[in-house]
Amino acid sequence: MQRQLNLVIVADVHYVHKASHACAVPERHAWLGLELAERVVQEIQRGNRTDALVLMGDLVDDGDASGADEDLIALTNALQKAGVPILVVPGNHDGPTQRILRLFDDRDGLHLLNGYTLITFADAYDADDNAARCPEGVALVGQAASEHPNRPILTFQHNVIHPPVGGSYPYNLINSREVMAAYSANEVVLSVSGHLHAGHCAARVDGVEYVVAPALCEPPFRFLHISVKGRRASVREIALELPDRPPLWDAHVHTQYAYCATTVETHAAIERARLFGLAGVGFVEHAPQLYVAEDDFWSASFLNRPEILREQREARRDRMRHFQAEILPLRNESVSVGLEVECDRNGELTLLEEDHRGWDFLVGAVHWLPESFQGRTCADAERGFMHATECLLRNGVQVLAHPFRYFRRHDKPMPSRLFGPVAELLAQYGAAAELNYHTNAPDPDFFTNCLERGVRIALGSDAHALCEVGALHSNLQFLRQIGADPGQRNILFRPCARMPIAASTGSP
Repeated sequence: MQRQLNLVIVADVHYVHKASHACAVPERHAWLGLELAERVVQEIQRGNRTDALVLMGDLVDDGDASGADEDLIALTNALQKAGVPILVVPGNHDGPTQRILRLFDDRDGLHLLNGYTLITFADAYDADDNAARCPEGVALVGQAASEHPNRPILTFQHNVIHPPVGGSYPYNLINSREVMAAYSANEVVLSVSGHLHAGHCAARVDGVEYVVAPALCEPPFRFLHISVKGRRASVREIALELPDRPPLWDAHVHTQYAYCATTVETHAAIERARLFGLAGVGFVEHAPQLYVAEDDFWSASFLNRPEILREQREARRDRMRHFQAEILPLRNESVSVGLEVECDRNGELTLLEEDHRGWDFLVGAVHWLPESFQGRTCADAERGFMHATECLLRNGVQVLAHPFRYFRRHDKPMPSRLFGPVAELLAQYGAAAELNYHTNAPDPDFFTNCLERGVRIALGSDAHALCEVGALHSNLQFLRQIGADPGQRNILFRPCARMPIAASTGSP
């Protein structure tokens, strides 16, 4: 029985950053290429099993430009984080063929993977970007069929084999008819190309399935997921840009004020929200991080000694006023601003009284438990978690962040018996449950409990990097898998202005 082969296909990134080259085609978001690659990696890590990532060429816009090596290395490092084998098909923009193959520790030709034969072609180009397959390349398919007769064959090349593409630019391989005859004669299952940025849906000719992968660099930023079982291939197109219906908010995006942030920054995050189809973005910052130093935050001392918040304010060492002055003016119909708060040992929010007002929404989180609620048994942890959760909700948070992630992060068994009680608390206080994949695996049973009780769902990327802003595809797929329609009224939480903006006291 032939096992299933799962491939992710990425074509035409056209990345430009360090290269001394300006992309002349505005439709190509060449400056965004590295981040687009990072977003594909996120989808691989969160999705179903992937056996290999296949890059269909034109990773950079001008591989011969000075600095292009650095751009290729950056892409290599980002894509290798997917943790799967990478096959590379050089494109006409990539520069020297052996350089790009060497960077990915790959080679052109035969690759045997999970009972299948994958053949990658590095076709040569002339000065006018015309490409033709050499006789040895054409013969390679027959050689593979002869040497590995029980393995279905898949072929990958940058130029289009089928369909014929009209116009003055040479999208098709010059000897594509000869290549198609060889594919048909040797019962190739699937032929994948790139190069034609619009892409082309699968088409069967003489028993061979031909597909052209769309360009990742152009909206809606698409790539392919291909599943092959025996001689049957299934092609699914994935767009990184979100659908515009229903209007979607990413209700948990961090800012440059977070100690745990990497590349996220508010103005750039707003631009990402626009690019990737969000209706709005909710900036949320860890309130304790705005009061205390990094060491005091990561040791959770603010939970056990809540007076440290006041001490930092009186010593003028907190950053809350700076955050308010810089971030609150960004608010508009598509930008909301809130805080992520916790519950201290006294059952109060980690927020000074004068700072309670002025936010569109508050997100409650359980990252740690105060020492007074910590115990040695799982039952102790469960009691402390329930206490902290009810304190957060009683004190008016509108969203419970990444519910139950505390147990995963602290290597404790998931207390499924608490799913119902927490959902009841959310319903009682009218708060939303956040669907969050950031270092987290949300449980379908808990969210089913929430939906049965009319609890709304907040979609949150919990973005600490720009490549995470609006990355909500897994969230939407999760809702559909538990039978929820994101477009149904009152299913999704949307941040909105709930509290008046408080007058700022003291200088930032």
